[in-house]
Amino acid sequence: MAATATLVGALACQRNSFLAEGFETTVLKCEKTKEDKIFEVQLQDTILFPEGGGQPSDLGELVVDSNDRKVSVFGVERRGLQAIHRVNEFVEPGTSVKVTVDWQRRFDFMQQHTGQHLVSAILDQWELPTLSWCMGGVPTYKNPTPGPTELFNYIEIGRKLTADEISKLSHICHEHITVNPQKVTVVENQKDDEACENDQADINMSKIPDDYDVAKGVVRTIHIGDMDANPCCGTHLTSTAQIGSIFISPNQGAVRGTNSRIYFMCGYRVLKYTTFANALLGQMKSLLSCSEPTIVEKVSYQLESAQKTTKREQYWKKKIATVDASTAFNALKEHGKCYYSQDEFGSLDYLTLVHKEIESKITHSKLRDYVAVISGREKATNSGALIVVSDSADKIASVTSKLQEICPTLKGGGGKKGGKWQGKVVSFKGQIWENLNDYLSENFKKVA
Repeated sequence: MAATATLVGALACQRNSFLAEGFETTVLKCEKTKEDKIFEVQLQDTILFPEGGGQPSDLGELVVDSNDRKVSVFGVERRGLQAIHRVNEFVEPGTSVKVTVDWQRRFDFMQQHTGQHLVSAILDQWELPTLSWCMGGVPTYKNPTPGPTELFNYIEIGRKLTADEISKLSHICHEHITVNPQKVTVVENQKDDEACENDQADINMSKIPDDYDVAKGVVRTIHIGDMDANPCCGTHLTSTAQIGSIFISPNQGAVRGTNSRIYFMCGYRVLKYTTFANALLGQMKSLLSCSEPTIVEKVSYQLESAQKTTKREQYWKKKIATVDASTAFNALKEHGKCYYSQDEFGSLDYLTLVHKEIESKITHSKLRDYVAVISGREKATNSGALIVVSDSADKIASVTSKLQEICPTLKGGGGKKGGKWQGKVVSFKGQIWENLNDYLSENFKKVA
């Protein structure tokens, strides 16, 4: 009799989530996909969990018994009632293999997932049902090592919690992790099985995926002691004590009207996050030369000082820009053309101040037949900006064309009807800045 695949819901990883290596099974199918060198394998049974219930899939490897060849499994997905393993090597159907799971990843996911069930169970007792949840800190191809601040999961509920409620929620969670741990058990039966009718009578079955045939499959109910019972396909711990620790952030996120996201992390993630936070505090203490309790006070003082400095800087920049603009305008009146060049700190915001003052004087005096170039460079980044001002669109076009020849990275626009053309220079590499000033000094009156 031909072997058949174990259905999702009754997989070995779901019956015993602590099976980690050396699990013996048989390859039933191995088919090439449309993707290059990617194959899909179906096993008789597996300890690799397929993605579902908000829990990402396991990673692991198949060890071929005949020659100890190791085949990496980089993803497992559920299709209907079947678990499909994605590998990059062909494995002959009928081959006996041993399956090993990436245990560090699996145990982390179990801590987060069981932690979510615990938090949701307590919130449910407060008549705050979980509307959705998302596991954070999941490695991806683009982000293989999520940072400490990316390790938070979230639960969405119908309203924001108060600070006291967050504190109370944390206290109750830790009580069930330390002094009063709850046993985590799984009841699995087909939906029409009489043995589970009473167990499932009050359980919400609406969250079971539409493509999962409950009539043929297995409905799994996760029990947190007598606190909670919910259908779930994921792998779980056997006791809330194994969650280790939990951190519920006092910061919440408002979504969809009055809904709120409660951010939390469990187990080893708490250690990673607190280590990161402690190192950050240490750096802050060193930079600010203060103790931890006075960090906020010190930062507030520095921020206030910086704001005052910025105001003073803006004041004096405007004062100096007014003087420079007056000198430039006088040169423009006398010669019809001039250039203003600011090296070192020639930022666009300062050049814009100069331009505004010049433009105001031009408008007030009704000056005609003029062209001015305002240029600046930021030495720290070797980038800069250029502004061309004229009442003639032809003059602007002629000057900007020459400027773009000298500065290949100059990009800008405007001035098609006269007025102002403005552009940015990505890089004044080599002698570009010097060549620019040579051209300007040969063709325009320099503003002293």
